[in-house]
Amino acid sequence: MSGGLPKQVKLKKPSRLKTLDTKPGLYTTYTAHLRRDKALLRRLLRGLQKKRPTGVLTALLRRHLLELTQSFIIPLEHYMASLMPLRKSITPWKVRPFHQEDFLCSLERAGPQLTCILKGDWLGLYRRFFKSPHFDGWYRQRRKEMARQLEALHLEAICEANIETWMKGKSEVEVVDLVLKLQEKLVRAQGHRLPVTEETLQQARLYLETAIGSLPQSLQAALCPP
Repeated sequence: MSGGLPKQVKLKKPSRLKTLDTKPGLYTTYTAHLRRDKALLRRLLRGLQKKRPTGVLTALLRRHLLELTQSFIIPLEHYMASLMPLRKSITPWKVRPFHQEDFLCSLERAGPQLTCILKGDWLGLYRRFFKSPHFDGWYRQRRKEMARQLEALHLEAICEANIETWMKGKSEVEVVDLVLKLQEKLVRAQGHRLPVTEETLQQARLYLETAIGSLPQSLQAALCPP
């Protein structure tokens, strides 16, 4: 029924209550993965009893949820960082794929228990997260950011190399490929889509001129149209 309650949520009617249970309420069949933070609940209840300002209690709850979220996300961020290549190279790299089981195995030594005292089924919570659209959105965004970082590192690696030494023995096709890659990266970097310094950009332009200058006139004209 449109606008109704989710299937796992049921209203407990007074007619079904036990003799000593006189309060109707909202109940759910959903099973939480983590145990309740009883210390937080006591602090909130004391605050209500003492009529502390709503803003203070809200801030307390927000801080708890923020810290809980950070404890959940930090292991994911650490694992994503481990998927980056370990060294710079003039050869482009790719971010290694995210393997869910590998990540779950890493939780034993670097899981949320390091920053959160709450006990519970963290593995089950992560598995539930993997099946949700939230994981897909988070993963796509992080992978996009990492790809930008890798592209910037690749440009820096090219600029740190000795371009003339690299070009020795290379075919025209390989040099043209480098020129095209440099041109593409410069366009992206100049559009502030790559996190690189102005010094790197200047070096890239110099290398681009050197690479183009090593090619036959016909190719130079094609790569540098008037």
